[in-house]
Amino acid sequence: MPIVIITIIITFFILILWTYRSLGNMEISKKVSWIIIQLLVVFLATYITYGISKHTIEYPNDEIMAYVRNILVLLFTGINGLFVMPFLSRGIEALYQENIVKQQLVMRAVLCIAVLIILLILECGYMTTTQNGILKVMMGDK
Repeated sequence: MPIVIITIIITFFILILWTYRSLGNMEISKKVSWIIIQLLVVFLATYITYGISKHTIEYPNDEIMAYVRNILVLLFTGINGLFVMPFLSRGIEALYQENIVKQQLVMRAVLCIAVLIILLILECGYMTTTQNGILKVMMGDK
């Protein structure tokens, strides 16, 4: 378990640093705001995916379910963020520097949403398998 927690911490560190640098010369307060907004969107999408993936899984109690949910949602939020946040942040920075027009940023956002949806569809099955595997290990089944 410590390896998973360390992986989550490293993933978020890389994600936040990469996204921060992708926002370029923007003021720090705006960078932080954009990072928080993007993280919330990715977190909510990942949380919904977890909810869909656990639909057929019966946990022995709510404590185990909350523990598994927290680990999976945090891990996949970081991974999903790495795929979309730095790319979108470069677009936000380009708009801020007036290197692109708003329509180009909208197209980047649509592309990021499409990539995120594809990732979430693939992850849904993986999360279900992972949850079943965790439950088997916890219950002592082989």
